Amino acid sequence: MATGTKKARAKSDGVVKKRRRTKGPSDKMRSMAAFNLSAKVAYLRLSDIIGPDNPSVENTINNLQRALFKPGKVIEKRGTALYYLKSGSATIFRIAKNGNRFDVKRVGPGTVFGDEPLLGQSMLGAQAEAVEPSTVIFLTPGDIKKLLATPDIGLNVLQQVGPKLVEEERKQEQSAFQPVTSRLSALLLKLKDSSHQVTGYTHQDLADMLGVYRETVTNALAELKADKMIKIARKRITLSNLDSLRTLEAL
Repeated sequence: MATGTKKARAKSDGVVKKRRRTKGPSDKMRSMAAFNLSAKVAYLRLSDIIGPDNPSVENTINNLQRALFKPGKVIEKRGTALYYLKSGSATIFRIAKNGNRFDVKRVGPGTVFGDEPLLGQSMLGAQAEAVEPSTVIFLTPGDIKKLLATPDIGLNVLQQVGPKLVEEERKQEQSAFQPVTSRLSALLLKLKDSSHQVTGYTHQDLADMLGVYRETVTNALAELKADKMIKIARKRITLSNLDSLRTLEAL
């Protein structure tokens, strides 16, 4: 009640307080940034690098230096390029400038994370914390170079990292030049099933994927519906005009 009274008084006085831009991003924006990180950090698995059937290389990696991290311990070791989570699980998190912690994602056995540009892998300022007793194998820059010197492993890495790079560049281009309705159209076309429906996603889910506010997505969906491009039901969006949506998503 007191907050509402203050807002009413401010409006009656003709003064509306706005968030100062010099205070930096809001917690909401930091939360969305953390969600965006989830697609970039720890997206590789060991099988993505060495292939699904390469026991000799896997044995070599399994013989590298390792350590057991207790729950709550930050996973780190000087001189390490990548961390291979052999067993257990870990939470990837980021600490914002204001001290707030934002959990990015939880990863399990087989996941590879760390900072290694040759594999398109970076923590982007995030850290990893063991959730349970977790065994981690350390790969140094020298270990990575030896792996990449093997032709089939180098090809595996290109097949994983190349499409990821193209997708990230496409997202940056969309963010810079397309309105939200266009970016939303592209997302809906990507998520649709064989019956041209997008199911199981809330407005908030779609907003998180695009890195925008839920209200922004709600308004964009309303515009697409008004132009008869989509039909909306509870957690179900039917794409009723694919040609128009494809035209809208194209730059």
